[in-house]
Amino acid sequence: MWKYYAQLAWHNLTRTPVLSLLMILAIATGIGASLTTLTLYSVVASNPLAHKNETLFAVQLDSWDPKEEFWGPTGVPLALTFRDARAIYQADVADETLMMSRVGLTVRDANGNALPRVEATRMTSGNFFQFFDVPFVYGNAWDKSADQVGAQQVVISETLNWHFFQGRNSVGDNLRLEGELYTVVGVVADDWSLAPSVYDLSMNAFKKPERIYIPFLNFDRRPFPSWADHNGWKHEDIRSHEDFLASEQVWVQMWVLLKNPQKYAEFSQFLRNYISDQKQIGRFERPLKFRLNTPEEWLSVNGVVTNDTRVLVGLSGAFLLVCLVNAVVLLLAKFMRNMAETGLRRALGASRSAIFSQHLTEAAAIGLIGAFLGLAFSWVGLWGVRALYGDFDEVAVFRMATVLGAALLAVVSCLITGLLPAWQVTKAQASRHLKNSL
Repeated sequence: MWKYYAQLAWHNLTRTPVLSLLMILAIATGIGASLTTLTLYSVVASNPLAHKNETLFAVQLDSWDPKEEFWGPTGVPLALTFRDARAIYQADVADETLMMSRVGLTVRDANGNALPRVEATRMTSGNFFQFFDVPFVYGNAWDKSADQVGAQQVVISETLNWHFFQGRNSVGDNLRLEGELYTVVGVVADDWSLAPSVYDLSMNAFKKPERIYIPFLNFDRRPFPSWADHNGWKHEDIRSHEDFLASEQVWVQMWVLLKNPQKYAEFSQFLRNYISDQKQIGRFERPLKFRLNTPEEWLSVNGVVTNDTRVLVGLSGAFLLVCLVNAVVLLLAKFMRNMAETGLRRALGASRSAIFSQHLTEAAAIGLIGAFLGLAFSWVGLWGVRALYGDFDEVAVFRMATVLGAALLAVVSCLITGLLPAWQVTKAQASRHLKNSL
């Protein structure tokens, strides 16, 4: 029977192609706009480190101006000074402690034959790769002893490994960074990426991962071209690298691993004691305040999901509703115009349920075609976002959630657009329409 209803639906669609096309476009446009927006929102609002919410924490200390709090949402700087980060790292109170910042380094092959290239580089602790689930193709991260002395060791991306070493296992080979030789200890996979990049949300929450990683305490040896977000609250006479490292500028990001509540309490007390000690030497003049943020809280603190984003999702939903209402009106007009045919079927013995099923099948066909076309519109929309905003390459992409969303919206669209018109047809007096047509 449903095969027969499907044939009738196709016949009715082709009999009024313009009206059918208008209904399909109305549904497709609404679904396309909603899917594009929801896909973007689902990525922006996601937390790729949700499985570490109980153990991983971003550290904030209030070392800011005693007369005016930091302008961020928590009133606490989002980064630490170098001297505070190094002191906390060397105290070794947390289960594991990570320091990091972003620089831009000139890299070339060890012999200096190839042209140099400037690459975004993350100066970090070796546990960065464990903290943020970074997979290795070859080798592994440097060990803690290399962290403590700022050893000249490097982890590179798969792309750089192809560029300099033709994709072979390059562990043990050398690269020249800022004119110094660094030994390759690992190669990370290109397909690793966190969206949003929870580990570093400064300036851009959807930045691509760096291609070079070196031990953070290389900063102790020499200055590097910083690409970090620097903030300070007072004028300081900085004339040397040592002056910069001792300054009150905040630019170092810190994460700690605290495996249980007891360790969390122990580390929190250590921070209280540390701040109190610093107050004795004239620093941390504001009321004692620090924060340990879970990845979920860190996303909120950095405002990854803005009110504008939420409003846009609401508007796309309202637009979809308007499109579906238009489709309902058009479909109802189409069904009512064919009441004479419906009256004839009723006169020949068709039941109300059969009439309802026939019209619902036609509505379902329109909804499904609209959903598939809406999926295509969404693909075009996401492509447009990627073309306009290069940093959204990891955000504006088709995912399984997009396809499932299309299927869900198709079902909802079919129900919304089909139930009311089909029900109205069964309630109308088909015999009167049949009589008027004779």
